[in-house]
Amino acid sequence: MKEMYKNYKQELTKKNNLVILIVFIMIIGLIFGSIYITILDNEQKNIILKQVNNYFLSFKKINFEEKIDIFKNSLYSNLIYTFVIWLLGISIIGIPIVFLMVFFKSFILSFSISSIFAKYKINGFLKAIIYLFPSNIFLILFIIFLSTYSILISTKIISCAIKKESLNFKQFMGKYLFILILSILVSILCSLYDAFINPIIYQFLVK
Repeated sequence: MKEMYKNYKQELTKKNNLVILIVFIMIIGLIFGSIYITILDNEQKNIILKQVNNYFLSFKKINFEEKIDIFKNSLYSNLIYTFVIWLLGISIIGIPIVFLMVFFKSFILSFSISSIFAKYKINGFLKAIIYLFPSNIFLILFIIFLSTYSILISTKIISCAIKKESLNFKQFMGKYLFILILSILVSILCSLYDAFINPIIYQFLVK
């Protein structure tokens, strides 16, 4: 019983330390994303700001078919991203790539928010909040959760390979497959929100 508690404590400590590291990498990505807009030249910045403006104006008149397209594109992007992170968990080269994907995701999110503020200044605050909540924030939190398990499982595989120990895939793949199913559900829900709820809110803002 004492040994079981010790192993559980070690596993929990390892998981908590990993979560802190992932959050730290995400914060670095957010910082870099927020300052990247400031180092672009005027031509590049104008192109980005024009795209931001067109993005919000596109919601002024949006039909059901266009919402379906938004849903498909968002779902495809979310599924590819989460599935790749999940798949990297059962590989021996997955750890550095997962860290890079976490950094890239937070970089893009921060860059998008910075671009909104650069275009609309103080008036962009509400647009940025709506862009963030709840789908993007929920997706970021879930990516932290998914990345943690992906790296833990990849670490376990590498550890067993180095120590030449046998690995019981059945023991942890059941839980890991459940995480994949959960990832798919989260991706669907976030994409539904982006396609059918966000446009209604943005239409109100544009008006």
